[in-house]
Amino acid sequence: MVLSLEEVATGAEKAVDFTRLDVCEKCTGSGAKPGSKPVQCPPCQGHGKVQQTGLGGMFRMVTACPACGGRGKVSKEFCPDCRGKGRVPKQRKLSVRIPAGISDGQAVRVRGEGEPPTVEESPDGTGVRGDLMVVARVKEHDLFVRDGNNLMMEIPVSITQAALGAELKIPSIAGEKLALSVPRGTQYGAAFTLAGHGLPDLRGRKGDMIAVVKVEVPRKLSSAQEKLLMDFAATENETVNPESQSFWKKLFK
Repeated sequence: MVLSLEEVATGAEKAVDFTRLDVCEKCTGSGAKPGSKPVQCPPCQGHGKVQQTGLGGMFRMVTACPACGGRGKVSKEFCPDCRGKGRVPKQRKLSVRIPAGISDGQAVRVRGEGEPPTVEESPDGTGVRGDLMVVARVKEHDLFVRDGNNLMMEIPVSITQAALGAELKIPSIAGEKLALSVPRGTQYGAAFTLAGHGLPDLRGRKGDMIAVVKVEVPRKLSSAQEKLLMDFAATENETVNPESQSFWKKLFK
């Protein structure tokens, strides 16, 4: 089952379509055509087991008869629905509750929704059914990267915001807008923790959200912006290259 990270955060009720083997209703699992009667299996003479030898007769091993599958009887006329197998594939649809905090690859067990006992164990299916295992696959998110119960995301800030500080609003996995204070002089890669805004674990305890600053350098500048940056570079005694000669011509007209 494919889940979004938002569904992992809240849990989800999801419809599951699957195919399982069930007891054939026409022959009730016997594999015989209705009205016909199974006969004794010739190879095992009705015992359901055969003896095999190996290494020139040095050892012997008793196994289920391959001709009758251990039932001791075979059908002369097969059931037209299951063709003698006693089981037929059936489509099933269920609503499955996926708990919040599930991890990629974890499975949810739905008891009793698996297949009945094998034909060899119980031709009519009497007995304990197996379970259905629903394996979760979590899609990658556009903004968040999961690290256990913590969520990490990159926050783009401008050079001026990093240098002078800024008050930002950033999204959470729950769809809220969270306040993030970026202090003056924030460097590329600085990480800020917003406690309790990550994903829950299966017991409900929430992780944190970690915002990592990504300082973005503008690719294009207006003439006014370039002049301001050149003036700032002069105060630092830094050598910089202007964008083009036309800038200098405009500046010294």
